[in-house]
Amino acid sequence: MLKVVQEPTHVNNEQHIKERNEGVSDEKNHSLSESNIAVVLAFYDEVFSQRSVECCNKLMKADYINHSQFVENGRENFKAYFNTFYQQFKRSGTHVELVFADKDKVCLHATHWASNRLFTVKLKCIDIYRLEEGQLAEHWDAVEGLTVFSRLVFFLKSFLRL
Repeated sequence: MLKVVQEPTHVNNEQHIKERNEGVSDEKNHSLSESNIAVVLAFYDEVFSQRSVECCNKLMKADYINHSQFVENGRENFKAYFNTFYQQFKRSGTHVELVFADKDKVCLHATHWASNRLFTVKLKCIDIYRLEEGQLAEHWDAVEGLTVFSRLVFFLKSFLRL
C-alpha cells in the first residue's frame, strides 16, 4: 500500500480569481482536487504497487494522451507497455513522496525501483496528470536516474527508444 503525504493546494492565479468572481466556490474546487487525488492514487497503487493494469479500463480514458517518450498515446498502449515491463522486471515498487492538486491537475513526486536477475534501476519521477470526468486524460513526466547505473540504463533506453 502507498504511503502518501497529501498537500492539496490551489494556485492563486488569474483563472482562480476569475472563477471566484464568477461564483465558483473554493469548496467545489477543493472537492474536485480531492476527488482527482483519490483517482490518481488509486491508479498509482494498482499499477505501480500491485503491478496490475486492469484499473486502466476504469480510471483512464481510451484516448489517453501520454507526453512521455517511452509510452505511446492511448490506454491500450499504456497497458501493453507496462505488461511487458512487468515481465522484464519481476520485482518493482514505488513510494509517493508528495501529491497535490489544482482542480483537474494532480502532481506526484515519487521514487520508483525495478529489478530483474541482473540489475536494479531506481528513478525519481514527477508525474502530472490532467483528469476529465474522473479519468486520467493526459500525462507529463520528468524522470531522473538515482544511481549511475540507473542513469546509464535510462539514457540508453531514451537514446534507443526501447
